[in-house]
Amino acid sequence: MKKRRVKKRIFVIPFIVILLVFCYIYFIYGKGKDKPVSKEIEVIDSIDNFDYVLNDNETEYYNETFNSLKELLGQEDYENKDYAVLIGKLFLIDFYDLNNKVMKSDVGGTQFVYAPYREDFEKGAIDNVYKSVQSNVYGDRKQELPVVKSVENTDLELKLFEYNDDIDYDAYYLTMNISYEKDLGYPTQVLLVLIHNEDKLEIAKMETL
Repeated sequence: MKKRRVKKRIFVIPFIVILLVFCYIYFIYGKGKDKPVSKEIEVIDSIDNFDYVLNDNETEYYNETFNSLKELLGQEDYENKDYAVLIGKLFLIDFYDLNNKVMKSDVGGTQFVYAPYREDFEKGAIDNVYKSVQSNVYGDRKQELPVVKSVENTDLELKLFEYNDDIDYDAYYLTMNISYEKDLGYPTQVLLVLIHNEDKLEIAKMETL
């Protein structure tokens, strides 16, 4: 009887060792592949009294434009038309810079959108411009996506604009031209309408031309 027990132990111990080795390999090499590699986005700058923030995943061009806005709004007296143009540029850079978005729900430029319009705007973006954006949670996306190279204002008008029960008699109608690092068929000319919301100008309409 004792000899049989010894034989069982000799068989069981190597089996347990092999099982532990397989478990180790799975957790270190197998399960590790399922862990997201995208890091959490952090705020690296902001503009006092306006609640505008700059995230660490933005392009150099966006950073430069954000700094221009911060410098402008830091002045005691500034031109509202200059403010409107910079908001339009920042919005379009962030909205059409799809390459730095992790998934299709990461709609860019929403901080510049008129609050009552924001939810409908996000839904529309996800169903249209963002619907083809593949997830990059694991950092393995091979999809080619647009990067905005420049945005220029070509026309500016002050006109009445109505949004539900809100009326702005001096809304800014901006025609903006967009160029990309590579032409992938995304819009190159857009009409934006910015309305006053207390001390801020916010985007209440976007239309491709």
